[in-house]
Amino acid sequence: MKSFKSLVTAFYEKRILVLVFVFAVGFAVPTGYRISSANADSISELQQKAQQLQDSIDANNAIVKELEEQEDSLEAKVGQLQAEVDAANDEIELTEVNLDQLRQRLAEAEEKLEQQKDLLKATLQAIYERSGVSTFELLMATDSFTDFLNEQEYLSQLQDAVKQSTQEVIKLRQQIEDEKIKQEELLEKQKQQKAVAVAKKQEQEDLLESTRGQEAAYRDLVSSQLAALEEAEAELAALLAAGSYVNYGPVARGEVIGSLGSTGFSTGPHIHFQVYKNGSTTNPSTGGTSLINGYAWPLFGGVGWISQSYGCVAPYWVYAQKCNGGTNSFHTGLDIAASAYTPVVAADAGDVIFKGCSSGLGYVVVIDHGGGWQTWYPHMVTPQGQVYGYC
Repeated sequence: MKSFKSLVTAFYEKRILVLVFVFAVGFAVPTGYRISSANADSISELQQKAQQLQDSIDANNAIVKELEEQEDSLEAKVGQLQAEVDAANDEIELTEVNLDQLRQRLAEAEEKLEQQKDLLKATLQAIYERSGVSTFELLMATDSFTDFLNEQEYLSQLQDAVKQSTQEVIKLRQQIEDEKIKQEELLEKQKQQKAVAVAKKQEQEDLLESTRGQEAAYRDLVSSQLAALEEAEAELAALLAAGSYVNYGPVARGEVIGSLGSTGFSTGPHIHFQVYKNGSTTNPSTGGTSLINGYAWPLFGGVGWISQSYGCVAPYWVYAQKCNGGTNSFHTGLDIAASAYTPVVAADAGDVIFKGCSSGLGYVVVIDHGGGWQTWYPHMVTPQGQVYGYC
């Protein structure tokens, strides 16, 4: 049996170890995790840069919207395409800034995780070392009953520290996994943004090459595209009216059915949202952004703007359906513009009765809502990822 003196000596050695450990816990790992001032400055700079880029994107989108509202011309279209290229490049850079911030947060979370793991090990070690001393031995080795109670409180605090550190480790591991998923999503978004920027630049170059920079050639090009659009609408409408379609199954209101694309030089990324009632087109809008039949806005999150209204509002095009005594062309849908790849959603519940490519319509989805009502969603990105041009 150990001597009383050796027991007391061993106990107080353990007591000193515990006191040092508790002191270290209290001051080495504060409750609120603090990063270095260098990292804090870096994050602040990244946030400032992100805001500047977002302001630039907003400014370029405003230019695009303003040019779309002007009389359609080659000069306006080239300027619009350049603004869209600039906005896409800013979005790429903004995504990179967001990735930099995310990488810093990941590094901080991983560093904190390692600290918590070390804390957990040290706490478990301290409890293990003390577990070899019985309650009687602790009481005998303590000068007073008050000191004995204090020792018991320290032991309880260490056990609480184990529990808290374990919970913190679990929380940090989940945070790291969540941050890694965000990083993957941002990288995929950046990949799409780069594809948009390249395609937009190519569209601008193709437009100038096709028209030789001449306004008359540009108008002929747009006219032929509008003629192809009208012909495709008529053919698809006749096909659906004859019942020659495949029912792809139900879709819920607000469910994503595709993403925003573009079908040529006449306009930027948009959907030509159409509403059919008993085989004839009708105005989808009831004023502002409110739609007929209480339909939901067909772009996710309510984003986008009306770049061309329904009806006898379009500029005069040679091959298009005429109205106002031949001074205007009739626009059969509601053009809703936004950034490429914006999710397109079903305006209401129904059955998908067509999805595929259709000449001037590009990739289109048609939903039948019953009672003679249909909604059409042309100009979307194809399943193969084609954004621009006819599929």
